[in-house]
Amino acid sequence: MPGIEGLRTLCYRGAMRPSRAALLGLALLLPALSACLQGPKVADPRIGETRFLCCNLRYEKPAVTDNPYQVGTLIPVGTRVQITGVRKNSVTFQPDGYPAITMVNRYGKKVLPMDGLIDRWLVTTDPKPAIARLPKKIRPLVEAGQIEKGMTRQQVLWSWGYPPANRTPDLASPQWSFWENRWHQMVVYFDGDKVSLIQR
Repeated sequence: MPGIEGLRTLCYRGAMRPSRAALLGLALLLPALSACLQGPKVADPRIGETRFLCCNLRYEKPAVTDNPYQVGTLIPVGTRVQITGVRKNSVTFQPDGYPAITMVNRYGKKVLPMDGLIDRWLVTTDPKPAIARLPKKIRPLVEAGQIEKGMTRQQVLWSWGYPPANRTPDLASPQWSFWENRWHQMVVYFDGDKVSLIQR
């Protein structure tokens, strides 16, 4: 029986080199072993929850980002949704009467983590009763996804949704940046709580 030095010599000379089949078997075994050590994956507890859209959401495709454009089909504020999937940087939800939507936290994830994005857009309290109490002049604007001077920050949120966190990290800022589409940016300026200027 060779000693330690003898074994080192055998390995160095290739006498104990593992076969390709053994290496392949080890490569296939490692992921399974790793999964066993980590334990079973636990589903996100929000999956299956019923929530409501905080704001109007427009989409052209069933995948949108945390910078949703102001074009495409409008899913109304307060639409009931069911969360069907949560990943590291995305959430998938099924709005009543619309296709399933996946929102990807692409641009502002360094400012607003995924949990914060979910809680902003998918709220636990239906906003429709509050919208029903809006002044007669403002309510149709919110329902149509439009804004105008004099609206409050909350009314702008209901109408256009949250500005992307990478461009507007602080909602107390005197200006919010939105994108109409991938080429055209719009800026909403506030004087206190009221819209003072809309730069299109």
